[in-house]
Amino acid sequence: MSYWKRPAEYYQRNTWTYPDSLRIRGSVIPAVFKDVMIITTFSSTIMFIHYEKYIKGGLNVPNVIVPALSIVVGLILAFRTNTAYDRYWEGRKLWASLDVQIRNFSRMIWVGMKDTPHNPTTKVTVSGAGTSAGSASSSSSEASSPPARKSRLHHLFGRSDSNLLANAQLKPRNPSSTTLIDIDDHPAVDQENLDDQERVQIIQLLLAYAVAVKHHLRQEFGVRYYDLENLLPAGYEPCGASEAPMLAHHMDRAKGDMHRHYSQVPWEIHAGNDDGQMNLPLEIAHGLSLWIVAEARASRIESALVGSLLGSISSMVDIFTNMERIVFTPIPLAYSIHLRQVVYLYCLALPFTFLDNLGWGTVPLMALVSFTLFGMEAIGREIENPFGKDANDLHMDEFCRDLKCELDYLVTLKNTIPGAHV
Repeated sequence: MSYWKRPAEYYQRNTWTYPDSLRIRGSVIPAVFKDVMIITTFSSTIMFIHYEKYIKGGLNVPNVIVPALSIVVGLILAFRTNTAYDRYWEGRKLWASLDVQIRNFSRMIWVGMKDTPHNPTTKVTVSGAGTSAGSASSSSSEASSPPARKSRLHHLFGRSDSNLLANAQLKPRNPSSTTLIDIDDHPAVDQENLDDQERVQIIQLLLAYAVAVKHHLRQEFGVRYYDLENLLPAGYEPCGASEAPMLAHHMDRAKGDMHRHYSQVPWEIHAGNDDGQMNLPLEIAHGLSLWIVAEARASRIESALVGSLLGSISSMVDIFTNMERIVFTPIPLAYSIHLRQVVYLYCLALPFTFLDNLGWGTVPLMALVSFTLFGMEAIGREIENPFGKDANDLHMDEFCRDLKCELDYLVTLKNTIPGAHV
């Protein structure tokens, strides 16, 4: 799909579609079909019993309670759908804020980061030794040329990978740990290209953050996804506990948590804890923070930008936390159960008031009423979590693809600001 889209194109996938009144895909018809059939069958049954006089006096009841009950059901459904849409709209605003932070961060890095002083003929290796492609025999020219930047192995995640470290001929500190981002992992590259490569890798991590947030909110863990794996360092594996502790019930716990399992191992925070875990978005944010501090200490980022960059990361973490709040704090179960029970009771009681007045017309009328009420309830249930994969959820795959197009174009631009290469 093209980057340039009209808002309607997120929902209109083909050139020609059915009118909205006839569409099934994206509607709540599949979700409420079972409930509508139950109410319709029930209405047909009581209508048959009423007209066949199986019960003396019939089943018709006065239409006295239904009007008051209708108001109650309407208020409950209105509150349910309004609350669900508020969560949907808040989720969209949070994703827009995440886009803003990533766009600003990538622009500031691409424009405001200084290049390392370099000689166009100078090469840099993993070991940090510069090799000249020009006349290496002239010691005077070597002495006059600016020194090549030494290799800077940035452990952006604060962890090391034994395989990558072995390739760099370094001794691994922890063979069981999992990752290292090595900016200088190419045997020999131009210093200027190395600077661009570093910026591109950081911008890839920004895109990886957005994609990782999408997968985390959808409860898709790990990194084996087509849109995530290549954005992360080669061989990267997310952190995780090596062994699951024994789980058992603990009686001194809130009633709402009695059905959950918790470890009774005493809690303690200490370095080297193998049970420590962190989700991928937070780990990327931690790595980006380490990189900013390292570059600031090397005077390769303008001091005025350091606060803005760290503030962007803090905002990204805040946005991600608010998205988690939406996903992991659903509408209270008691409210959802009670709403569904009230709608069912209303639909089961309503046909008794129409038997004498409408006759067999009660059956199609109840099908229409039940479709309307259960449809409103189903809409609230579907958009309650806007980060899923339902037809009416946010199109986060498209949002990530659009962000990738923007970052792809950004890294093709050249920094022509005077003083950028000092």
